[in-house]
Amino acid sequence: MDTRTKGGGTLPWGWWLRASTRGLEDDNGIHWQTVREAFWQGKLGFPESHFAKEQLELLLRVLTAIGSRWSNGGENRHDLFGGDMLFWRFYLGWLSSVGLLAKEGRLGLEAPLTELGSSVMLMLQATRDPDWVDLPMEAVVDAVRHSGRDAPDEARRRALSAFEREVAGRPHVFAREQIHRSHLITLTGVAVGARLPTRRITWSQSFTDESARDDFFGWLAERTDRWDDWGQLAYSKGAKRLTEHFLTLVIGAGVKPS
Repeated sequence: MDTRTKGGGTLPWGWWLRASTRGLEDDNGIHWQTVREAFWQGKLGFPESHFAKEQLELLLRVLTAIGSRWSNGGENRHDLFGGDMLFWRFYLGWLSSVGLLAKEGRLGLEAPLTELGSSVMLMLQATRDPDWVDLPMEAVVDAVRHSGRDAPDEARRRALSAFEREVAGRPHVFAREQIHRSHLITLTGVAVGARLPTRRITWSQSFTDESARDDFFGWLAERTDRWDDWGQLAYSKGAKRLTEHFLTLVIGAGVKPS
């Protein structure tokens, strides 16, 4: 059984695993290196993965929040998933399907933990990685979103970062930024006409995720020769005019910058 009690209290999931020289042995004679591995692969059926630790930290925080405030689904949704209803509904539906959440409540969104859910929560709390303890939920969600990226994506990020360092001294510079959960590209230029020239942001655009932002930044990086003219356009006619210009170029595919 997945949930076992001792003395009337719920014990952390996996307390029945037997330690041996080969690791932790379950009831089926399978050996695991850690309790979390036994849960991730043995109980949930997920393959061995480098991003399991991020997913398990997210699971711990969701179970803990539900265990403390299970009747307030709206608060948990906004606090844990930034108000993303689709993500929230899917995640709670999955929790219910694997037996960690009771199959009750309004659309299953305000249901309490099952005994198994409480047992898993205790196990995750007892085996928690100290490096995650002080990280805000926002950082955990970002880690989950980015942990599955493959080597080509990592190589692209390194290349774009190197490119940004090379062009940092230009009069007009496009750069990638992140403010809280917003992924941005900003255009910084030198303000003219002032007694003391200063740099200021003349244009910015937010994107739904890091990948979409980097795709557009890669497009900009191939057109560095146009940056000064685009910077002057944003400064003289406003950020909206530059956005319209970009839309014309991207949609027009092949229209040369004017």
